[in-house]
Amino acid sequence: MFLEDVIATIKPIETSHIIITSDFGKYNIRTYDSNFSNNVIIKYLNNKITAEFLDFSLNNNLMTISENVIYTNDENILKADICEINIKTKDTKVFMYEDYKKVNIQSKNYSGYNKKISN
Repeated sequence: MFLEDVIATIKPIETSHIIITSDFGKYNIRTYDSNFSNNVIIKYLNNKITAEFLDFSLNNNLMTISENVIYTNDENILKADICEINIKTKDTKVFMYEDYKKVNIQSKNYSGYNKKISN
């Protein structure tokens, strides 16, 4: 099923809801897997992630967010190529495509702080 102007809500048991919006989406009615593209926005708790693509796998309990990923919360702004989130545990992995590039983290609370960390 192909979708436009998508608004999706994921309601995991025992954790907070996840709201996803995007310009386009593709939904597999057999596996419940979904792909979102263009202007993807993911919101949960006090976190917001923007990107170009999101692949959601119900069987793997995994969201893979890619291309121009910007992850913000109350304290930080993080920029990376890929972000993977376990839907059940909310465990998150953030990394770059190339080993020589670094994830960029900026603190909102200290304007002079701009730290690059390795993968």
